Amino acid sequence: MRRTQMPSLLILLLIPLVSAQLTADNLRATCPNDKEICYSKAAQGECYGNSLKAQVLNKNCPCSCSEVLHSRIQNCCKTVGQPEMKFCLPLCGYNTTVEELGSSLGVKCVSQLTTLAYCAADNNNNTECCKAKGVAEECMSFCKGDVPTCDLQSIFSYQPCLKSMKAITQCQVENLSAEARFDPDWQAPCEWE
Repeated sequence: MRRTQMPSLLILLLIPLVSAQLTADNLRATCPNDKEICYSKAAQGECYGNSLKAQVLNKNCPCSCSEVLHSRIQNCCKTVGQPEMKFCLPLCGYNTTVEELGSSLGVKCVSQLTTLAYCAADNNNNTECCKAKGVAEECMSFCKGDVPTCDLQSIFSYQPCLKSMKAITQCQVENLSAEARFDPDWQAPCEWE
C-alpha cells in the first residue's frame, strides 16, 4: 500500500494555506498594545464585515484587525498575482494611498491594478454599497473587483475614480466575510507585454 506519498503531498499543499492565517500568538507579538481579547477574536475572523460586533472590534482592536485585513489581501495577491511582479506587494493593501499608487512603484506596478482590485473586493460585488456612498457609475468596476486594465488608455480612464477610493475601500472592507472568497485559480483577463 502506497499511502505515505499521498499524505505528504497533501501536507505540502496545505502548508501555504496554514501559514497565511494569523494566529492569536502572531497577533499578540505584532500588536502588543491591543487588549488580550483582541488576538483570539481577530484570529477567528470577527473583524470582518459590517456587523456591530465587527465595528466595535475594529474600534477597540485597531492593530489586530488591521493585521488580519492585511494578511487576507496579501494572501490573495501572493496567490493570484504574477510571481515576477512580487515587488508590487507593498501596494496590495486596504490602506494603500492614492500617493502610493502614483509613486514610482505604483507606475511600475500599473499592470497589476486588475489583480489588486480583484483581491481587494475578495470576489464580492460591492456595487450597492458603493452606490449608497455616492461612487460614480464609471468606477463601479472597482467595487466589483473587475477592473480591466489591458492598456494604458483604460488605466487613464479610471483617474476620476481616485477621489472615490476611500469609499470603495470602505465598501470592500465592510463586505468581507470571515472566510476568504477569492478563487486561487483566478487570472487577470489580459496580459501585459
